Amino acid sequence: MLISAGQEALWLAHQLDPGSSAYNVVLAVRLRDPVRTDVLQDALTALVVRHELLRSRFSVTDEGPSRRTEPAATVRLDVREVPGAGEAELFRLAGLAGREPFRLARESAFRAVLLRRAADDAVLVTVTHHIVSDATSQWLLVRDLFAEYGARTGHPAGAAPAPPADWDEQVRAEQDFVASPRGRRAAAHWRAVCGGLDAAALPTDRPRPPQRSLNGATHEVVLDPSAARRLREASAERSVTPFAWLLGTLQAALHRSGCGDGFLVGCPVTTRFTPGSRQAVGYYVNALPVAGRFTPATTLLETVESVRGQLSTGLAHARHPVELLGGGPQFRISCTLIAADRLPIGGLYEGLVRLGGLRAELCDVPQQEGQLDLTVEILQDARGFRAVLRYNTDLFDAATVERFGATWQRLIGVSLDAPGTRVADVALVDEDDLEFLLTLGSGAS
Repeated sequence: MLISAGQEALWLAHQLDPGSSAYNVVLAVRLRDPVRTDVLQDALTALVVRHELLRSRFSVTDEGPSRRTEPAATVRLDVREVPGAGEAELFRLAGLAGREPFRLARESAFRAVLLRRAADDAVLVTVTHHIVSDATSQWLLVRDLFAEYGARTGHPAGAAPAPPADWDEQVRAEQDFVASPRGRRAAAHWRAVCGGLDAAALPTDRPRPPQRSLNGATHEVVLDPSAARRLREASAERSVTPFAWLLGTLQAALHRSGCGDGFLVGCPVTTRFTPGSRQAVGYYVNALPVAGRFTPATTLLETVESVRGQLSTGLAHARHPVELLGGGPQFRISCTLIAADRLPIGGLYEGLVRLGGLRAELCDVPQQEGQLDLTVEILQDARGFRAVLRYNTDLFDAATVERFGATWQRLIGVSLDAPGTRVADVALVDEDDLEFLLTLGSGAS
């Protein structure tokens, strides 16, 4: 069976560090009602029949990595009894379940673990390797799993979604596009964007290891409600999306933090271009190279508008896999947006919902840490904007990433107050803090 260019790249990453969980995609839900595990197993079997990538394993052949599907019955619900576990312990166990590595050549790239604390209190942890999934896919599979569960327990979820796309057809469409005149024009576009630029790289706290490592941690940056409101207003006034505004200021923060005057950031976007693909679990992602270029005169608004133009043009060429550019960028830093109101399960980010007749709420465990030097995931929901900064702990201390997050927040604030400000002129510390720093070592008291 066929695999895409993106899947080949993920297979290579897995080969370099097969014991890593950096590419595990996790969605865990707390269930506040009794769960019938026999019915949940039947729903799980129906789920992997519907989405064949979830019962796929990947091995190497003389021609390279290949995919094969396993019988649906081989994917079993893993029930773990944890009576008496406290809240912190239950959360820790959910995180551990999400971090267990996959053996892609020997087992399917999907697992479901039910941590049952009491008859009416459990956490279901669904875990996929990124090679078969993406952020949207993880929500789709949970939606479909509980739709199957509800249909068997008298809680139907309405009309069944359309059949998902066949993955081999998706890969053939990718190959046909790459070989077409449009594909060649797209490749030329990306080579022009990347010409003369390297992947953005922040100065590290420690030397980069000879072999790429995938150890990571997470730091969050939250915009206060006032800043979130002003961001929406400012972006609407200038016909810029909030994401373009945030990505532009992120580039400015990278520039001010030592990334240089020109660099590339990866911007993952969906490749779900057909109705069937919008209902399918799979790796429907391509990373668009977004260039940051700075001179002493570059303003914050110019940076934001540059990002807006690049994203608009780049989306027209998003079908071309960046992995096929040949000598192109290997991103060290990426930035993506997740809009909560566009996810397949509405309301789960905000609070309690019903899934298959069961009361459920999100158990937001850490995940996907250490994939790159730094990955920035911006969550947009009704409450505002929150950015999850996942970083490689072999390269950076927590204090370094926290300081970078503060720099980004300061640049966001200045961009809203005075978008015409030159990036180089933004003070990165308050005046009182600056005066204090200047007195250090001067003998002043």
